[in-house]
Amino acid sequence: MGQLELRRPTMMDLNGIVHLDQVCLGGFWSDQEYTRELENPQHTLLVVASPAQVWGCGVSWGIADELHLVLLMVHPQYRRRGLGGLLLCRLLQLGHRGGDRRWATLEVRASNEAAQRLYQHFGFEVVGRRPRYYQNPEEDALILWRNHLNTPQTAQELQQQWQSWRSRVETQGWSLIDRSY
Repeated sequence: MGQLELRRPTMMDLNGIVHLDQVCLGGFWSDQEYTRELENPQHTLLVVASPAQVWGCGVSWGIADELHLVLLMVHPQYRRRGLGGLLLCRLLQLGHRGGDRRWATLEVRASNEAAQRLYQHFGFEVVGRRPRYYQNPEEDALILWRNHLNTPQTAQELQQQWQSWRSRVETQGWSLIDRSY
């Protein structure tokens, strides 16, 4: 299938990220909001991209001892091929790497069962619900939580998961270049 890079985006990726957002989320953030994210050193953005297009993007924020996973999106054409797992795993690894993030949290649409399965694979559990959190269409969000992000055991688990997700992506014919660290 070709070459993919997992990396931190630059301003040159802005149009591709905004386009991906339009396709996946219907315009969750504007180009100004993504620009702020790209310029904020406290926030982590990662993309999975071919030389021609951004296929996936993930955003996390470190807030005190919490890693908040703000956004995870993969182009519909490339879902169920491991790109979301790759992005999520690396965001969790980067959150762990700081050492002071004890847990991770996120919100997900109550109807998005595929995303919920992915998050559960990484040890997230449903801990609450935010009524009418999402718009267009209006829908509740489930609050998911994962404890013990900063333990040595979690580091080992994430490394094993990383190898598994990377292998899944590469068995589909992609050559993955990891420039995310």
